[in-house]
Amino acid sequence: MHNSRDPKEILDEITSPVSAELREMEREFRLLVQSNVPIINNIINHIAVYKGKRLRPILLLLCSGMTGEITDDSIKAAAMVELLHTATLVHDDVIDESDMRRGGLSVNAAWGNKVSILIGDLFFSRVLYRLSQIKNPEVTCLMSMTIKRICEGELIQLRNGHDHAIIDEKVYFSLIAKKTASLLAAACEIGALSANSSNGSRDRENLKSFGERLGIAFQIKDDLMDLTGTQDKLGKPIAKDIIENTVTLPILYGLAHSNNGDHERIRAIIENGIGEDDLDTICRFAEESGGIEYAEQKAKQYTDMALSRLHDYEDSQYKRSLIRLTHFVTDRSY
Repeated sequence: MHNSRDPKEILDEITSPVSAELREMEREFRLLVQSNVPIINNIINHIAVYKGKRLRPILLLLCSGMTGEITDDSIKAAAMVELLHTATLVHDDVIDESDMRRGGLSVNAAWGNKVSILIGDLFFSRVLYRLSQIKNPEVTCLMSMTIKRICEGELIQLRNGHDHAIIDEKVYFSLIAKKTASLLAAACEIGALSANSSNGSRDRENLKSFGERLGIAFQIKDDLMDLTGTQDKLGKPIAKDIIENTVTLPILYGLAHSNNGDHERIRAIIENGIGEDDLDTICRFAEESGGIEYAEQKAKQYTDMALSRLHDYEDSQYKRSLIRLTHFVTDRSY
C-alpha cells in the first residue's frame, strides 16, 4: 500500500486517542534524563531533534486504553520503554560504527564512542530508577528479561550475523525476535499490565504475542527497505545492513533457494566483503531469486498473525488505532 500523504499526518491521526498522554510521556521522558551536566543535556537535545516515531510508547498507551485504562504508571512505563529503546540505539551505533541515525549524526559520530557508551549506560540507570518507582515486580521482571533478550540478539548477530553458513531462517527469526520484537512485545504487555485490566493474564498473553509478531513484520520490512528504499526516506545509508554483512531475509532466501549458480557468486562477494560496487548485483539477486517476494509474503503473514490477536477485543478508538498503526509500520515506504 503506497500512500502519498505525509506519514507524520497519518501518525498524528492514529495517535489521536492518546495524544494528551503522549505529551505527558514526552515531559516524563525529559524529566527522566535531565541533568546538571552540560554535555548530557547537549546530547539529550541532539537526540530530541532526531527523535523517532515513538512507536513503543504509542503501542503501550493504546494497549492500556484498549484493555482497561491509561494510568499514571502507563505513562511512566511508556517513557521508560522509550528510554530503553534510545539506550539500545546509542549502543547499537557504536557496535555498528554508524555515523547516521534518523537523518542526523549519531551520538558516536558527534561525541565519540566512549561518550556514547557512557550515555547509553546513563539511560539504562534511569530506566532502573523509574522501575523502582513503578513498584510492580512483574514490570521489573519483564523489563529485565527484555534487556537480556536484546543483548542475546546483539551478541548472536555480532558473532554470526555475517556468516551465511551458520545463519539459516530459523536462526534469523530467533535473532529478530530477540533483537527487535522483544521490546515491542514488552511495550504491549506492559500496556496491559499497567491498565488495571479485568482479564490480566489473558490480555498480557494476547498483547505480548501481538507485539512480537508485529515486531518481526516490522524488521522484515526494514530488511526489504534496506534493498529497495532511498537514503532520503530512511534517514540512514541504503543497504547499510548488507554492506555490514548482516544477514537479511531476502538475501538469506536467495542463497538457500537460487538454483542457477548465482548463489555461489553472491556468497563469494559476501565473504570477501561487500562494497558499494556490489550493491546492484546483490539487489538484483534478491529480486531475481524470489527473495524480495518471499520476504514480502512473510511480512504479510506476521502482520496478519499480529492482527488476529486483536479480534476478541470490542471495537474502540484504541483498537482501531492499533490496527491502523500495524498497517502503518508494515506498509511503510519511509
